[in-house]
Amino acid sequence: MAIVETIVGAILGSALQVLFEKLASLGLSYAQREGALPFSGISIDQLNKWKKMLDTINAVLDDAEDKQLSGKGPVKLWLDDVRDLAYDMEDLLDEFAIQAAEVKSAAKPSTSKSWVNWKFSCCPRDKSSGSNPNPCSLMPETRVQEINGRLEDIVTRKAQLNLIENAVNRSNNTEKRLPSTSLPESQLFGREMEEAELVELLTGESENSNTTLSVVPIFGMGGVGKTALAQQLYNDSSVHSCFETRAWVCVSDVFDVLDITKTILQSITGSSCAGEDLNSLQVKLKDNLSGKKFLVVLDDIWNEKYEKWTVLLKPFEVGARGSKILITTRNLAVASITGASPYTLKELSLDDCTSLLAFHALGEKNFESHPDFETIGKKIAERCKGLPLAAKMLGGVLRNKRNPDEWEAILNNKMWDLPTEKNDEVLLVLKLSYAHLPSYLKRCFAYCAVFPKDYEIERDELVLLWIAEGFLDGQTAEENNLRLGRSYFDELVSRSFLQQANVDVSKFSMHDLLNDLAKSIAGATCFSSGESQLADTICIGKISWKDHFCECCGGRANSVSMLWSSGTKASSSLGFLWCNWKSCALTNVYLVWYICSLSATAAYVKLW
Repeated sequence: MAIVETIVGAILGSALQVLFEKLASLGLSYAQREGALPFSGISIDQLNKWKKMLDTINAVLDDAEDKQLSGKGPVKLWLDDVRDLAYDMEDLLDEFAIQAAEVKSAAKPSTSKSWVNWKFSCCPRDKSSGSNPNPCSLMPETRVQEINGRLEDIVTRKAQLNLIENAVNRSNNTEKRLPSTSLPESQLFGREMEEAELVELLTGESENSNTTLSVVPIFGMGGVGKTALAQQLYNDSSVHSCFETRAWVCVSDVFDVLDITKTILQSITGSSCAGEDLNSLQVKLKDNLSGKKFLVVLDDIWNEKYEKWTVLLKPFEVGARGSKILITTRNLAVASITGASPYTLKELSLDDCTSLLAFHALGEKNFESHPDFETIGKKIAERCKGLPLAAKMLGGVLRNKRNPDEWEAILNNKMWDLPTEKNDEVLLVLKLSYAHLPSYLKRCFAYCAVFPKDYEIERDELVLLWIAEGFLDGQTAEENNLRLGRSYFDELVSRSFLQQANVDVSKFSMHDLLNDLAKSIAGATCFSSGESQLADTICIGKISWKDHFCECCGGRANSVSMLWSSGTKASSSLGFLWCNWKSCALTNVYLVWYICSLSATAAYVKLW
């Protein structure tokens, strides 16, 4: 898949954050041991060295991700190696953490240890030491040396790639969408009700009669048609006649108050404002708007900083009553800083999506004059799941295809398998949403690749799965983890990555194209045998076999952990441990199968 090659390493920031937290936790364990011998194969100096090296890697991740987006192959290979090392280091640090817990437990009275902790501990014992664990013999130094060598190699290669630390201006490396203009689409389908309601909001008086200026935010996921609707409103005759002056600004991802002010002023006055500072620009804009009823459209806003928003608004406070600012955004947090209630734009109906597809594919509003394409056309429209941008893109792909077999081939292709020049607009829209996610949310979003399309899940179910995966590590109490996970979930909802189900409002789902995006992001660490069948096997994360000594008899034991989806119910976490020695006391209880069921909020354990 094309997108796999561009953003496969994008969740590394959160993965490294987990490593930082575990290094800090292990360092604390050292400090609390009061001069005891170091854990096998590693010292506090080594841990500090690793942390410094990881800091240098973390500092260039943003630049590396952006350069990867522009198609630089060596950077992608470097990010792949960083990802693999991060997983291996996490495994190693987990085993050291087990040692630390064993040492702490050994210092307590034996009566305080539970049978389960004794029976199923994955830490080996030194047979010569009797029943007490010897932490210095648990971990071979070779694994530490191997990790250290790989880490040093990655740091060396980082310098060769000329990656920039703490890159601020990331726009040079990422492909940009064309800026929107105020000119409307030639044909708008299925938005008659929304247009009428928004025209009323724009031309009607504000509920608060004391307010001179009102803000009208249009909110919705990327590609749902917010800009197209705003263009239609901007050019509506009743809206046009209601305002003395108008201005359109495509803001996009950089909220530069000076540039936005300059664009508005130039649109109103028709004269250039080059070289002027913010103060002179705002004073001139204030003078030009004073006493006038105006409409300003700010398209595609990402800014969540209240201070920047208030600075931008200063010149607009002198307009006549009824002045409006219309904004479009895919983030509820952006709408919230305006203090206005957002107008949520939903997906198109299947009929409207089919009409839009027919218009761009055949130049017609329906398939009446092309009956051979009607059935297959509706199936293709279904794949768009009400997203106008997807229908427009697929219509463009089909525009020069007059053979039903060619349409059938498009139907059977995955969206991401289409040639890049055919689907670049959809990819850019969705990748932009993903790029604006904080690092702590990227990993949580990518995890959703384990779910089939149209799967509905409750908030706490997903949060518990994130907790089980260690995505929320670093919290000191379980209730804090749950609270933090809920806030992460709510933020994904506010950014349109998750949507409330239509029937059961306690459940949420993900748009099909975002589901495809999640699977693509998790490409190298998510394996699927099919597209959306619930019985398909889906694994995410690192699958690793580990050898341990059985605590019961000292024999070699094996364990494996993975995520999976199988059967009529999707399951998400599987782990088991058994001893190879038939004479071991574990023979009668030799398999522990831990399953987190997606159909229940609690996990359960089966013993054989």
